[in-house]
Amino acid sequence: MKKSNYLIIIAICAALLYNAWILAFWLNPTVVNSSLLSGLSALDQPYHQLFTLTDILFACFSLILAWGLFKQNEREDKRLLIIFLSIAGFGAATGLATLFPYADIAHSEGIPNPLKAPELFLHDGLSVLALLFILTGVIFSLLVYRNKFVFLLAIAFVITTLLSFIAGAIPQLVGPLGQQINGVLGGIWLVFICWRVLNDISKEVRKEN
Repeated sequence: MKKSNYLIIIAICAALLYNAWILAFWLNPTVVNSSLLSGLSALDQPYHQLFTLTDILFACFSLILAWGLFKQNEREDKRLLIIFLSIAGFGAATGLATLFPYADIAHSEGIPNPLKAPELFLHDGLSVLALLFILTGVIFSLLVYRNKFVFLLAIAFVITTLLSFIAGAIPQLVGPLGQQINGVLGGIWLVFICWRVLNDISKEVRKEN
């Protein structure tokens, strides 16, 4: 097993932790079928500690992944650095959002008033920032790796990101499905980008030898 392959394992763990919401189909089906995923961590919900913990662990794994890829990378393509920063920002913003959980499920609907509910506004703002970070990473992945898979992934991710924003602002207009698909795509992207970067590094090493 190559020394750098541990990063693939970290990427897979991060993807699974980010999509731990899937457990809610068994643990909290009412909320996962009707609310934004942040609602699973609302303090009045069962298993909210579990979903908060998975977000925190995801943040840790993402930061380790971003740093590991940065250390492994020997290319001078600055677009890769932006991708690594996107992974780190994605994880950090997700982790920080756990510091401002919803008090109850009702607070997960619509945009909170920053004057009346500053903590909830910070939670939503950090959640949006996390999405923007990963969206940036996906778009720059398309600029670096121009193939059909990345193109389709980027298109699907842009569409589901927009649906996530709409679901957060006007929950009555669209349901949580877009955000859920967005989460799965985000996990797939993390594993793909890790594999692709390490694969390219391996090819460069073989050429030099």
